[in-house]
Amino acid sequence: MPTYDYECADCGPFTEVHPMAEFDLPQPCPDCTQPAPRLLTAPSLGSGTQQANAGTGPATAHPGGCACCVPRRLSAEAV
Repeated sequence: MPTYDYECADCGPFTEVHPMAEFDLPQPCPDCTQPAPRLLTAPSLGSGTQQANAGTGPATAHPGGCACCVPRRLSAEAV
């Protein structure tokens, strides 16, 4: 589910995970519970990290796009 940004007039910004069908609904502030409108930002569709486990140990979190997640490109000389 996507993560959306909201801003409470009293407490400031916060993020919430909600289904896409609820993207335009105000959400209660986690601090004061007042309804807060969604900020006009693009939703985040992932956590920004992936779980890596090469079968050698427990899974560890690391940023997406790292060398173990992105296939290597062959250089022009190697082709």
